[in-house]
Amino acid sequence: PPPLLSPPFVGPGTVLPMPRVVLALLAFAAALERPLGVDGVVPARGYVARRPALPAWQLQRRRGSSSHLLCAAGPAAQSKTSAARRPRLLLGALVLIYVSNQWCRALPASLVRFGSGGSAHEFMNVALELDEVQYGLLSSYAFTALYSVASLAAGAACDIFARAPVLVAASALWSGAAALQGCASSYPQLLASRAVLGVSQAFCSPAAYPLIGEAFSKDSRGRANAVYSSGLYIGYALASLSALANRRIGWGGGRPPTA
Repeated sequence: PPPLLSPPFVGPGTVLPMPRVVLALLAFAAALERPLGVDGVVPARGYVARRPALPAWQLQRRRGSSSHLLCAAGPAAQSKTSAARRPRLLLGALVLIYVSNQWCRALPASLVRFGSGGSAHEFMNVALELDEVQYGLLSSYAFTALYSVASLAAGAACDIFARAPVLVAASALWSGAAALQGCASSYPQLLASRAVLGVSQAFCSPAAYPLIGEAFSKDSRGRANAVYSSGLYIGYALASLSALANRRIGWGGGRPPTA
């Protein structure tokens, strides 16, 4: 009698006549037994299969918990953020200092009027009885000449000492000199306060430009210097606008002038 399995199924040189559906099922079973790796590559033995995709609500919950973990362990991230803001804060402070510098420097030009029609409350040359020669000495030798000489010493000081303390000390000094300038009751007092103003203001830019160079990279240093230089024109504009306030409060802040 013929065997149960006919020889053509296993004979040499013959192909097992399995349908394509059976082949697909076998491949699917093999895939379940040995899961695929990244990009469909079959991993080596010992591979730990990844967890299946979670539902959306579980992913949202995990993201929320991970954000809490980042906030709890985030001093490093916060320090990086604060370090990125430091150059901008430094530049903003330097611009404000430079605006104050130029404002105090150009302010006396808005506080004088030579000729008729000036009041002692509004103009300091009328209150202190200054002539044009005295005002020229006040704005040239008492300020410009001393400023030029002091700039050389300021550059050397900023190369030796820390720039930030030098800038803070200079800012405090010229602020006090500007206050004494408004309280002057005679020409010698006005001349002395103007001289201190010129010497102290000479330390501003020699300290500011190296601070900008240290805080900003070479790709953004030019823009930072341009922003800092704009303080010059803002200060001069504020000095011109001070003439409007001068009519109300006077050149000495409402103080009655004394000769």
